[in-house]
Parts: sequence; structure tokens; C-alpha cells
Amino acid sequence: MVSRKHYRGIAFFSIILAVGLLIGCNLPIAPTPAGESTSVTTIEMLVTEAVTDINTASPTQESPKQATQTTTETVPPTPTLQNITFSVGPDQALVYPPGLGVVPDEHITIIPSVPGSDPYLVFVADMRNGKGQSGPVVLETKDLKTFTFAVGYSSPVMTAPYSLTTCKSSFDPEFDLNYASPGSVMQDPTRPAGNLIMIYEAENHCPGGVTQHYFYATVGFARSPDNGKTWPQPVDSELGGPERYPVLKGSTSEPTVAETNPVHMGDALPSAFVDKKYLYVTYLFAGPRGDGLIRVARARLGVSGKLNFLKWYNGAFSEPGIGGLDSGVLPSAGCLQQNMAQISYNDTFGLYMMTFVCKLQGDQAAWSFSTATSLDRQDWTVPQIIENSQFPLTSPCSDDGTGSSFDGWYPSFMSPGSAAGHISQTGFVFFMNGCNTWKRTFMSRAFTITGP
Repeated sequence: MVSRKHYRGIAFFSIILAVGLLIGCNLPIAPTPAGESTSVTTIEMLVTEAVTDINTASPTQESPKQATQTTTETVPPTPTLQNITFSVGPDQALVYPPGLGVVPDEHITIIPSVPGSDPYLVFVADMRNGKGQSGPVVLETKDLKTFTFAVGYSSPVMTAPYSLTTCKSSFDPEFDLNYASPGSVMQDPTRPAGNLIMIYEAENHCPGGVTQHYFYATVGFARSPDNGKTWPQPVDSELGGPERYPVLKGSTSEPTVAETNPVHMGDALPSAFVDKKYLYVTYLFAGPRGDGLIRVARARLGVSGKLNFLKWYNGAFSEPGIGGLDSGVLPSAGCLQQNMAQISYNDTFGLYMMTFVCKLQGDQAAWSFSTATSLDRQDWTVPQIIENSQFPLTSPCSDDGTGSSFDGWYPSFMSPGSAAGHISQTGFVFFMNGCNTWKRTFMSRAFTITGP
């Protein structure tokens, strides 16, 4: 049976290809080991919802609740296109433990090691373990080529309470009921070393207590005090508990009964970046009003209680994370569909870089990038395609006639020797190659960036 994340990826691509509304994003698809099937993927859902939203989006709609926090900087003109060339090399096969047939299922986090000693710590989303549950798997590597299970970690280190296809007898609004896997894991700079935070994809597949491939997604937040070895248990509540709770929820209400014509809905496919004391999260809004544009929200770290996120909406961080409106941050779509974004800081050029998958014309997809000088202003340049990253987008790709295949899902960039979230002129990008609802492979490519 197709896994939930796979299914959404499939649905997303089918909608995009059929309607032609995608904004030119490349979607990473990777094959799973032989004999393993997967459920609807986060990628699929996000893409499908974004496409649906494009059809009915109302960019000028008024917000029902304008927040009071806005930026205070003098806003300069959007920066001109940077004279930067970004390219990647050929696919490189990776060695990783057998049985991990449904990884990666979100972005990959690689936490730098102490030079010359400890290995890299790697958090990878697994769509489905032996019990059919999703959750983060922790690996380690010394050479970024061979990965083994991390010593001292019992993977998965966190799970959803139910599998993708299991529901309670009646509707339960628990935000991460059926899926909980990380988009990013990082150190909280306002707390002692080893205090990690996780931004994760949370899904509920059970409207009215009836299981369905299409799901309602929210962005979840969790804390670990022991370098990611243990994480809070789920709390049976729509708003979670004190250390594991939703931080971003769409402006479209979650369905409470089984739907006749369901679609993927909510805020999904997140990844995170820490800049000073702010936690920034990129995500995709899926549903009836989705437009396929990358979104960004942020929250200040170092505060007591739960984090308070604000979504970027019409030029400012002004809408509440739970239920607020949002709008795209890039000045131009640059492609038919944007998806699976990641923010990094390039230490060489002193610029923020956003990388993401773009759906292109003619059943093609590729990686694209944009640069910015300020995350407070979100002054991103017009996106450019990353050279050598364009490949066919093939649908369907699974035995049940669903899914889309692409050599480049969930691109996650890092540079050896750079701090977490930072890159230089060279490094590696880790991703998934294959079908977003079926077989996939964990792979990498080398990248090179040149500029002024």
C-alpha cells in the first residue's frame, strides 16, 4: 500500500501535470528497497495542495487578524541578481543500513562533528518502520559516504502514536496522530550544548475516524535535552504538550468528517534555520488556496513557554503561526512550482541562500536557488536553476499507478568544516532519488558555487 508521504507526492505531481499550475519546482523522488511500499509522501501532498491552491488563490484577501509585530528596518530595493554560478556534479551512491527503504522522507540534517574526533550525527526521516510508524532515524558517518546507526541512539527516536493507515473509532484532532518526522534538527543557541530542537512534519490522516491517503499537515516542534537521544512522547491533543506541539497551522480548517473528494491540506514540508536568536522555518501551504510558493515563518528563541511563530504575509512577519494567513517570499516564481526549500548562510559571499525543488515545463524538474541579504526583510533575488540538476519528472512511478519520480527530492546542502546551517563554495547535497510513493535511494552530489 502506498505510504502516506508517497501518496501526497503523487497526488501533487498528478495535479501539477494535469493542470499545469506547478511553479517549476524539482521534486526529489527516491526508490525504496525492493519489496517495500510506501505511503503518501509529504512531497506529494504539498505539491498537490499547492497546485489546487493556485487555482483558487486570492492574493489580495484581507487578513482576519493582523498581528502587531512588523519589521523596523528601512526597506531598501530588492537586491539585484547576484553574479553567482551554482552547479552540482553526478550522483554518488551512499552506503547505509539495510531495511531503511523509505529514507529520506524529509530534509536531511547533518550536525558537524568535532574536528578529528567524533563522526557527523545525521537525522533522517523514515516514512515507515517495521511497525508501520514514521519517525526520525539517527545515523553517523565519518566520511559522508558510509552511514551506520548512531551509537547510543535507539532509532526511531520519536514516533507518531499511530501508523499512517490506523485511526481511532471517531475523529481525533491530535496534530501528529499518523506521521511525525523531522525536516530539521539543530542546537538551540540559547540553551546549553546538547539541547536540540526539531521542526517536523506532522500529519493526521483520519478525518471522522476514517483513514485516507490525503492528510492534514501541521509543522510540529519538539525539544530534546540529551543531544537527540530522547524526545517527548505524543500528547493526545490538537495543540500537543509543553515540549511537543504544533507551531504552524494553515488558515484552512482541518476536516472533521470523512471527505468525498479529499485533498492534501495544511502547512507541510518544513525545514529550519537559526539566525542569531530567531528560528526561521520554510514550508509549503497546501489546500484550496495554495499557490505553490515557498513560505517562511519565524519565532524568537530564548523565551519562556512555547515559541510564538509569526508568518510572513504581504511584506512583514505579521500573522500568527496557528491559523494565520501567509504569502510567498520570492519575488518571482522562477518555475511552475516551488517545493522543499532550505535556507543556508554562505560564509564565503556573506549571503543567505534558499535552495528548493522546481517543477519546470515539459515534465522536468530541477533545483533552484535564490539569495538574500536580510531574513528580516526577506529580500530574495529572482531564482536561478542550479546547473546539472535538471532531470525528468515521471508519473506515475509506483505499482498502484501513483507517484512521481525525480532524481533530486529533499535536497539538503552542507559544507564540511562549516557550522550547521552554513555552507561555503563547495560541499555536498544529500537527497532522495526515485519515486515519492514507492522505491527510493539515499544519494549525494558535490556542489560548487562561484561568484563575485
